Amino acid sequence: MRFSFSCFVLLASVQSAGACPVSSQTLVSCSFKGGSKVLTTCLSGNQVSYAFGGRDEEPDLALRRNVRNVGMVPWPGIGGAIWEEFTLKNKGISYTVYYSQERNAGEGAPLTGGVIVERGGEELAHLRCDRGSVESSGYGLPLFEAKERAGQVYSLETGSWQ
Repeated sequence: MRFSFSCFVLLASVQSAGACPVSSQTLVSCSFKGGSKVLTTCLSGNQVSYAFGGRDEEPDLALRRNVRNVGMVPWPGIGGAIWEEFTLKNKGISYTVYYSQERNAGEGAPLTGGVIVERGGEELAHLRCDRGSVESSGYGLPLFEAKERAGQVYSLETGSWQ
């Protein structure tokens, strides 16, 4: 059984919703199914980590990708909600993590979020975060700036990164 330092970091980050290692930033993290499952996504330098699994257990899935290999759709600046999403791919399956905040919901309105799992455009699962459990760095996710630092430029016209 191989156990690397990066796996240790991912295991440590899944201990509780939103708990990224000290040297990294939370992107979007939350719990599911009354807190029995946890999603933690973090940004550390030019690396994005994704860990999903049972609370206080080894993740069912742990991914680590360079920011250049993570898809991101930033909020376009219109609509009743501020939202962003990003996608990590693994073996033909896409994991799209998102958060949303109603613009005029008043103070105390919780963030909402979740993860959509797809293969070839077919939705396999859509897990919505437990109410009040979403933690995020908020609008503008630091992933946007990390992608720009990596030399990528987002085009609103095409909705893609160059």
